[in-house]
Amino acid sequence: MKFNYLFSLLIFSVLISACSKERVITQDNYEVVDLPDGSIVFLNHYSELEYIEAFNQRRVAISGECYFSVEASDKSFTVTGELGEVEVLGTEFSVKSDIEDMKVEVESGSVQFTVEDHSEKLSKGEMASYQKGDNSIKTGKASNGFKKWMAKLRIEFKRLDKKLNDEAKGIEEELNEKAKEIEKEANKIGKELEDVGDQIGKSIKKITD
Repeated sequence: MKFNYLFSLLIFSVLISACSKERVITQDNYEVVDLPDGSIVFLNHYSELEYIEAFNQRRVAISGECYFSVEASDKSFTVTGELGEVEVLGTEFSVKSDIEDMKVEVESGSVQFTVEDHSEKLSKGEMASYQKGDNSIKTGKASNGFKKWMAKLRIEFKRLDKKLNDEAKGIEEELNEKAKEIEKEANKIGKELEDVGDQIGKSIKKITD
């Protein structure tokens, strides 16, 4: 009976783990997310990314605007927005999605953009958009609008990296100063102990003499 209970608990834990969701939400900030398959997602301001922690299906859901660098694989990678989805094998592209419209721009490789019964294959330098209520997906040349906020993201992360490096350098210098103080104090104590030892030695010599 106890074994059955423990086995059921184990199965339940595995199922919970397999279904656990990861969610990343940005406000007035950027985020970079490393997915379990090696793909990378860059989130613009006020965006959301959600995926199953186990990531067996290579599927994510987004709201807002994200740029994807997808690790090549035999298994397709799917991005789901409010109105449709984008399916790829390995490429770089941006997706902007809300309840009214959805836009995809391809930086490299190719993607399949699908909204209900409409579907378009896009290659490098192409874009597609769909507005709620439209009868078709509109296609054209990519505007590369995502590059503006991606550039800001890189600047912000470089600034953060510099700040962290400066803080680390400051901490290192502080620790070095502390180490010098400790070494100085240790030498002082060592000298005092040495003097005490000499005095004890002299006292013992007087007694023995």
